[in-house]
Parts: sequence; structure tokens; C-alpha cells
Amino acid sequence: MMLLEELLCSLLVGASTVAAFRHNRRQLAADPASFDWSALSPSENITWTPCYGEQQCARLELPLDYATAAGPKAQIALQMIPATDRANYQGTILVNPGGPGGSGTLFILTDGPKLVQLFGPTFDILGFDPRGVGPTTPQAQCFDSPEQSDAWNLPEVIAVREGDGSIPLARARDQVLASLCAAKLGGNGKEDLNATAEEWGPGRFMDTASVATDMLNIVEKLGQQKLQYFGGSYGTLLGQYFAALYPDKVGRMIIDGVVDGVTWQRTGDYLVSADADRVMDTFFENCATAGATKCEIWERTPDAVALRVDRILADLKAEPIPISHSLSGPAVITEDVALGILFEELYTPLTGFPFMASIFSAIEGRNTTFLSQQRYSGSTADLPTWFQRTNAFQAISCSDFPPVNDSLAEDTALVRKATAISRWAGPFSLSRRRISCGAWKIRAKARYTGPVSAKLSTPVLVISSKFDPATPLANARAVVSRFEGMRLLVQDSVGHSAYESLSTCVADAMKAYMTNGTLPPVGTVCKPDLIPLVDSVNAASTPGPLPPK
Repeated sequence: MMLLEELLCSLLVGASTVAAFRHNRRQLAADPASFDWSALSPSENITWTPCYGEQQCARLELPLDYATAAGPKAQIALQMIPATDRANYQGTILVNPGGPGGSGTLFILTDGPKLVQLFGPTFDILGFDPRGVGPTTPQAQCFDSPEQSDAWNLPEVIAVREGDGSIPLARARDQVLASLCAAKLGGNGKEDLNATAEEWGPGRFMDTASVATDMLNIVEKLGQQKLQYFGGSYGTLLGQYFAALYPDKVGRMIIDGVVDGVTWQRTGDYLVSADADRVMDTFFENCATAGATKCEIWERTPDAVALRVDRILADLKAEPIPISHSLSGPAVITEDVALGILFEELYTPLTGFPFMASIFSAIEGRNTTFLSQQRYSGSTADLPTWFQRTNAFQAISCSDFPPVNDSLAEDTALVRKATAISRWAGPFSLSRRRISCGAWKIRAKARYTGPVSAKLSTPVLVISSKFDPATPLANARAVVSRFEGMRLLVQDSVGHSAYESLSTCVADAMKAYMTNGTLPPVGTVCKPDLIPLVDSVNAASTPGPLPPK
């Protein structure tokens, strides 16, 4: 059985070599392979089957194309932790951990106990896998075999930057992948009612609006009048689309680590990394404050810490480190690998900052013993089909965007712009996504182009950390301004979403809102319980939603 970090890397964020680091401190409530999803027959109504101990699983059959309900179907995977206080039962909360491509069923396995503690025993907690993801079928799978997928992803382009050949190489790789996916997910151009989902082209129906309609159907099948929901990162986009499409069906909703729905919908060219360098600056500051016993690359001032990191990266660029044996086999630690690790760890500073200090200290000292104890890549060939690496990230992201036909010159200008916005995140986030979508050949049949705004009868709680490397606070403010009835709560912390470093103040506010509808006062800013690097933290206790990639 694969280790958890490798499983999450392959299932939730696709081909990222370095993403395994980000998840190596999550814990599983149960073995993900201990339940056979393929043996669970889909049904037009939710029929629960015991799974993973005391949890419940189901596969719900819904129209692939809501405009042609008689056509082929999608089978949506559902996994629920039932409420234990049935006397005071308050219904079901749907949860989505982000992505795009994040598995809600796996989120239940990693974060179920935390979610139950957060919202209390009066709610069912239900994770669902969006179209293309996990046990939901059809999967966004573009390769003929997991071995083929593993081989393709091994020489991954981790970062893109101007002048080193990475941009044209990334473009060429994305063009190959886009062609493979068009053949597997794009359909044959016919929409015969007796045809299969594969013939219709499942990639044309993996857009966010279709998933929002799936959420409405799940709620109705549960017998609830309105959606109760908690979504992080990309899950906030699902919340916005649902609220825009079905404002009268919005119940108590919490979105945290907010994607800007308008800029996502129009171009995908949003400033996701606007605050990433502020998070990195916080690492330098906290390292200098924490001292040498807590920060292994400590220097007396933040500027000195920053210079030490620069020297480590420069030395690594000049002389990469060969690792004959690691937890994932032979590896070479390059500057890009190190920067990729750094970028991933900015999302979870409570555990990420200490790991950054340790990994950069090991690189500086060329400590191959420490470096060989890490996992740099992974195979999914030995896992059940629903846990193997997919291409859901591209299938979901790119189907939502308008057609993007970037030239090499345009992509180069985009990378230059993104890197100017953020030295540390620019080569990884916005620019990499846009290059992928420039090559992508599939677009949603009915891509939503309507307003991402609404007047809501039920207030919605919107949460953001002060400095977020992927979804800046400015996003949350913009979204709140468009939806009448949203209230913003800020956690004075760094990292992706408040949930990743959840303070008692924010946790209490989330529970009060979900259980009785109480909103925090306007302008509330919650102080964090712990300061990354400065305070000790139990690494296994701080899992959270996944970022958009």
C-alpha cells in the first residue's frame, strides 16, 4: 500500500512531483483501499452502504448533460460520517477540499474527525467527488494505463521561467497531454441517447457549473430544502457558482481561502500569487525570531535568513544533489525541486515552515541521509482504479475558461508577469495553469458565463487568512462585495485558508454560524493560536483543504 502523501499527491493534484511533501503529515482515519467502490452499484437515489467502519458510502447516478437528462449518466461518489446526536439533528453539510481535482471522499478519511469536532455531532458530514475525480465516474483519465501515466509524469516540468527553455518544453508537453485527453475525454461529436458517456465526451461536462448542479441534486435527494456547505480553495468557487445559479437554495455556507469567481470565469488570469512573497517574508521573520533550535537555517535578522536561502539555492543550482535511494527511489535534488517544495510548504506554515528549515538545512549541508528519507515522486499503478493519478486538474480548470490560444510569446509574457508579482510562486501557479489551458482542446458544452453574484436570503460566512499564497485576501473582499448577504472573517495568519492553521477564534465562529446562524461582527479579525516556527505544533493535527494548482 502507498504511503498517504503519495496517494494524496497522485489523486488530488495530479502530476506534481513535489506535492508529496505537502501532505506527508496528514493522518488517515481508515485505509482508503479497504472499501471497493467498484462493487457499489450506482442508483438514481442515494442508497447508503456501510464503509470505512461506521461511515456510509453511495454512488448517485445523475445526468451527464443536464440539458439532455435522458442521455448517459455520471456516477457521483458520496461518503458520509453520520450525525451521532439524532435528537438534535440539523441535517447534512456537504464539504469540498479544493483542487481543482480534490477528492471529497478522501477528505472525509483524512479530516473527518476534525470536521466532526468543528461542526458538532448534530450534522452529517458528506464528502463528494466532483466529476472526473476519485471513485466518481467517468474519471478524467487520459492514459491507457497507470504505468504509462507514471512514465509520462516522471520528467515533469516543475517550474517555468523565462530564458531557460522551460516554457517551450512545458508547452510541448501540455500539447501532447491535451491531444491524449481530447481522444479520451472529448467524445466523437455525436450525442446519441443510446451512446456512452465516453462517446459524448465526459470532459465536456466536468465544469464547475455542472458540479454545482450535482450539488443541488444531492441536496434534493437527501430531502433537504437548502444546501449546507463548507468549501475550501476551489471549493469556494463551487460555492459561488451554486449561490449564483441557485440563490434560493443557499442555506448556511462557509467558504474559506477564496478564489475570485469573476476573474476565474472570464480569463483565469487572476493574481493568485499576489501575497505569496509576504508569506515567504514571514518565514524569514519567524526564523530570525524563533532561534537556531527551532529554525535550522537561523540568522540574526530576516534579511540574513533570506540571503542564506539565496546562497543555498545558488549552490544547489550549480551542483544538484544525487540521491541514490529515497522513499520513492533514485532522485536528483535540483533548484526547481527545492523551489517546488518551498512553494508547497507556503500553504501550511505551521508544519511547512519547520519542514522548509529542515530541508534547506539538509540541502546546505548536503545531508543525503535526511534527503534520502523523503519522497520525491510516486507510482499509482498498484492502487485501485479510483485512487490512480488522473488529469482532473486540467479537465476541470480548462473547461471553465474561455478558449485560450496562447502563443509562445504570450506565454513568455505571462510567466514574466507572474514572476514579477511573486518570485516564489510565479513560476508555479498562475503561469503554469495558463500554459496548460492554452493547449487544452476540450471546453464545457455549456460553460457558465452568467453573473457570479446574487442576493442571498441566508447569510454566508467567508473566511480568509491575512496573507494567502494562492487566494489573496483581496479575492475574498471582491467576492463579498458581489453577493449581498456575505460576511467576511479574517484570520491574522499566513498560509492557504484559515482552516490550515485554524485558530480557536475562527473555529468557534464557524461552529456558531453553522449550528445557529450567528455571524461574527463586521470587521472581525481573529488572532492565531500559534505562530509558525516560533511555537511548537503537533504536525499531525493540522490538515486542511487543498489548493488550486
